[in-house]
Amino acid sequence: MLAPDPALETAAILATYRSARVLAPFPRRGGADGARWRRIIRLHERTLAVLDGRGRGRALPQGRELRTFGRDLFETLLPGDVRRLYDVARSQRKRGALDLVFTSMLDWVADKPWELAFDPSRSEFLATSSVNFVRNAYTAVPADPPARRRGRLRILVAVSRPRGKQPLDDRSETNDLRKAFRALVDAGHAELEVVTRPTPAALQRRLAKGGVDVLHFVGHGHFDESEREGFLVLEDERGGPRPLGAEALRQVVCQRGLSLVFLNACETGRGGRVDWNRGVAPALVAAGIPAVVANQYAVLDAAATVFARELYSVLAAGRGLGDAAREARIALSRELGASRIDWAVPVVFTRDPREPLR
Repeated sequence: MLAPDPALETAAILATYRSARVLAPFPRRGGADGARWRRIIRLHERTLAVLDGRGRGRALPQGRELRTFGRDLFETLLPGDVRRLYDVARSQRKRGALDLVFTSMLDWVADKPWELAFDPSRSEFLATSSVNFVRNAYTAVPADPPARRRGRLRILVAVSRPRGKQPLDDRSETNDLRKAFRALVDAGHAELEVVTRPTPAALQRRLAKGGVDVLHFVGHGHFDESEREGFLVLEDERGGPRPLGAEALRQVVCQRGLSLVFLNACETGRGGRVDWNRGVAPALVAAGIPAVVANQYAVLDAAATVFARELYSVLAAGRGLGDAAREARIALSRELGASRIDWAVPVVFTRDPREPLR
């Protein structure tokens, strides 16, 4: 999504595939386009309200309503010549899934759940069919170069359980991570390190030592509308909650040689509607982290555990993050139902969806 001046009605969609380039207008007001945007915004706001406990008896979209929502997202994302280029790309893709990387200069557009895009002609959600749907942040900062790896893939699992916060099923998630990488660990190709009660200082000191390829965080997060910033909830020295904002987290995590940051915490995939890159995951990607997995809404423990288990199993097999995320969404859809929103809650940011971890 291109917008030289977000205040003007001159936005456009630039779509590229191989050597082809398509530039199409991105209308936001008036007629059928305006009506479609009003429906998208209205249902997105309802979803946020329900998950925040402000729903007043309303429910999350599911079933036919979820597919209708997805159709509006699809038709907005792929208008005119962009849709034709997309169809050509699909037809020429003989093996594997098509990588679709979404980036927006418009913060309030990036805020929407594009992972739910539904193709009515094929009767399928893109992200659980034959498309690897991932995002990138609009930034002038190149990705951090990964540290030179000496054989093993090194995964640091940080588990934050501050007093007063809702308990987490971190034990199941940690066990699933160990199972996903057991063959590699036994063969000496990977190692897992678990850190409990991570304070900001402790996390900084551990990352500063180096020797970490993947940071996997298990805990709580939220996006503060009044502050217009996302937060992770770490622990203080007494085990109480210690919120760490996106800007401070960026300083702790970036320039450490990490290949992937997995934030298994609520609302870490959300961004600001005025400044998208003030969300936790967008801030890390914009500052140079090559890949980040996060959640754009509140997430159930069971769904988070399934997604992490399936994603790491595919990554451990040597496939790219795009393939891994799609397989994880399919697993969630299979176990919890395609008519529920859970499989679309995770958001995957990456510069290159085909890049493997090892």
